[in-house]
Amino acid sequence: MLNGVDVTASGAGTLLDALRDELGRLDVKDGCAPQGQCGCCTVLVDGAPRVACVTPLARVEGREVTTLDGLDESELARLLDAFDQVAASQCGFCTPGILVRLCAAARKGPLDDRAARAALAAHLCRCTGFQPIVEAAVAASGTADLVVRDPAAAAARATLESGTTQLAGTSVARGRAPFADDTAPAGALVALGAGPEGYELAGSTAAARRASGVRQGRNSTVSLSHPVALPPGSFDLVLQTTWVEPAYLEPDASWCVPGGEPASPFANAGAFGAKRHSPVARDARRLADERGRPVRVRWTREAVVLRGAKRPPLALGLHADGSGTLVLGWTAGSPPLDGLAASIRAACPGVDVQVEEVTGPLVGTTHRGAGLAEVLAARAVLAERGGECEVETPDGARAAVRLEGDRVIARVAAGAPLCAATLRSYVIGAVHQGLSMVTHEGIAVDEEGTPVDLTVRSFSITSAKQMPPVDVELVDSEDPPLAAGTAVFAATLAAVWLAEGTTPRWPTRR
Repeated sequence: MLNGVDVTASGAGTLLDALRDELGRLDVKDGCAPQGQCGCCTVLVDGAPRVACVTPLARVEGREVTTLDGLDESELARLLDAFDQVAASQCGFCTPGILVRLCAAARKGPLDDRAARAALAAHLCRCTGFQPIVEAAVAASGTADLVVRDPAAAAARATLESGTTQLAGTSVARGRAPFADDTAPAGALVALGAGPEGYELAGSTAAARRASGVRQGRNSTVSLSHPVALPPGSFDLVLQTTWVEPAYLEPDASWCVPGGEPASPFANAGAFGAKRHSPVARDARRLADERGRPVRVRWTREAVVLRGAKRPPLALGLHADGSGTLVLGWTAGSPPLDGLAASIRAACPGVDVQVEEVTGPLVGTTHRGAGLAEVLAARAVLAERGGECEVETPDGARAAVRLEGDRVIARVAAGAPLCAATLRSYVIGAVHQGLSMVTHEGIAVDEEGTPVDLTVRSFSITSAKQMPPVDVELVDSEDPPLAAGTAVFAATLAAVWLAEGTTPRWPTRR
């Protein structure tokens, strides 16, 4: 039984395969199948949360399966309003599974901060830093009135922060944004990218996966590497970074009809800009033209890691006056870094920016503050006052971040807030990304430069339980609104690195 209705499915593959490909349940998302590590495909089986991508379909025969849209609306409505009040959903890809999990947890009693964080242990949200989700879960369990956001103002701030048109509201939290893999026409041929290159074409995702022979990715025992050598000379502050996986939740996907315009893999933002030049749209157009029929292109989680561009690794040496040398790592096949280098030089006079070829996966130039954020962070460390690190980005957005005990304090000036709740959510998300990158994030590569850490958990992203509370102060202004993400991200990099003793390599705790 599915959402109260008796249904039949083929019996082959996983519950997720049947829900999405056979039964059209697009409120269940595929973020990492068949790893079972991101929580996007969480459903209820006889009332208990279960990750559908690792649940054999045969195991749920004769049982009751409930997806997000099958939950009682009276049970879901207050939680959705709470999500909207605190902007607990940004791109909206992970939240359907999270909402299912929280509803199940709330059936056992009102949720407090600790219980909400425990419920999120099986989930990854790359956008919000978890805190708004926890706040929404707690608010929904209370009796206070909930105030939803102005949708136009929320969408305007979200669009500014993401750099592309982004929707906001309860429909986004329900996963109803126009994600490419959800909007493909029925009957489209599936082109599954499972390995480092090429596609396996079949009539369904499950069939393409079987034909490709793809297996669940693994977490290696290979040590992290820091591929760019420090520049020669004596410096007051030095830094080397490793390979960092963007780890966006919605895998690269597109679809196209012959001669048509391919669907954008960047449909409702997400990815911190890392997916902006994904080749899947081009591949969808080519395959549709070759096959003479609609083709739905999608990458597995393993393919996202193997094919997706990483943040350029770097080595940095700065003198006390903020001058110094930055060396960006470039890999064969990646877009040129000359434009990125020039923009960093313009923003950071006195820093000699060089590009050096290294062995490794593709690197990209559109990742949040690529290269620039690290330099701004290092300069902020050199100029810190009482543990507070302040950053101003070239467009004028400012952020000051400090750590106080177990809390992070962020003060942000980004012009008119437009929607304070939305801006606050993006600030907390940027704090999460900065803290996580300094302390834990990184993936290992082999001697040929191929990533060998292929699971969501192997990226070592800070979890809901590990994430400290973040206090946000927004400086009100009537000036034109500015994107705050890079400023907050860089200021957090600085404050956390300072607290970690400015250890010369990130991540500091691995």
